[in-house]
Amino acid sequence: MIKTHVWFATVIAVTAGCTDTMGPAIDGRWAARGIELVRTGGGPELRLPCASPVRVPRWTRFDASGRIRFSGAVRQYWYGYDFVFAGQLRGDTLDATMTVNVPGQAPSVASYLMTRDGDSELGRIMCLA
Repeated sequence: MIKTHVWFATVIAVTAGCTDTMGPAIDGRWAARGIELVRTGGGPELRLPCASPVRVPRWTRFDASGRIRFSGAVRQYWYGYDFVFAGQLRGDTLDATMTVNVPGQAPSVASYLMTRDGDSELGRIMCLA
């Protein structure tokens, strides 16, 4: 009985991997001023001003229609917040929104037009630390 379940699970996994429901993985760098979604040797990361890079779950991919969505948390010594990142590929642009939830405050939403190999200008943003 267990062998049947393992075989069935393997068939489902292989079939799911061969279908069009999953699009491409995060590859290269997508950036706009103040935000960067990049693939590194350790996997995909979201980089934001004045924060350590946030690891994006390895299984996060664009779907077959070019949409992507994931959530995460920024935890720095002086502050922290949760976020939801959602985007849609439109040609060579990633049209994205990031909803930030800071404890005790109303959620805020920022919109970005991220381009492949764009400049996030993160190296030029001054942070108090």
